[in-house]
Amino acid sequence: MKTFATFTVAGVAGLFLLKLLAAVLLPALGMVFGLVALTMKLALMAAIGYFVYSMVRKGRSKAAA
Repeated sequence: MKTFATFTVAGVAGLFLLKLLAAVLLPALGMVFGLVALTMKLALMAAIGYFVYSMVRKGRSKAAA
């Protein structure tokens, strides 16, 4: 009976730690994915801006020549 009590306490502690880990880890993981998506969006905007700028700069240099 003592072994059963030990396994029960270990199981309850394991469930508690699993719930705690899920409550902490899942929002942190979501925040990391959100920051990665924000970084990619900003990099895409910068790339599009640079592309437009290079196209305008080429157009002006041809018009001046």
